[in-house]
Amino acid sequence: MSREPIESLEDEASAAFFRLLNKILWGRKYPRDYGSGELLHMAEAEILDRVGSCEKITTTLLAEQLGVSKAAISTLVNKLETKRYLSKTTSALHRNIKYLSLTKKGVTSRDGFRAYREQLHGYLDGISKAELRGHINVLLRMENFIDVLHDQLKEDLDLKRGL
Repeated sequence: MSREPIESLEDEASAAFFRLLNKILWGRKYPRDYGSGELLHMAEAEILDRVGSCEKITTTLLAEQLGVSKAAISTLVNKLETKRYLSKTTSALHRNIKYLSLTKKGVTSRDGFRAYREQLHGYLDGISKAELRGHINVLLRMENFIDVLHDQLKEDLDLKRGL
């Protein structure tokens, strides 16, 4: 019995990764109604989900947890605040710290997003804990790969700008 070479599996895995990434990026372009009667992009719904999951979360912590820049998160948070999905509360101890919380409208959309996310969980039925842990490890390695690429790109851009 011949064994498939690891290189072939690595090629198949990387092709599947990039195909999935392309499909995710395509799907993130289009907003949907998560229950508020208004259209939200998935990035906005993910923010609502994280804010609803954390008692005291700031924009900085939110950016870290979602793996995006603070500037990008700040723009989306301000937009969600304007649309009355989020509110900001100033810390009693530090005036420059603002905690995010969901409004009633934000809770409705967060719950709608969680129902949407439950559909994904249905596709994971039948996968053992060990298999799922293995998949998570692969995803974390791929995330690390993307982080390294981003760091290299930032360095290259800084060099070109003379920084």
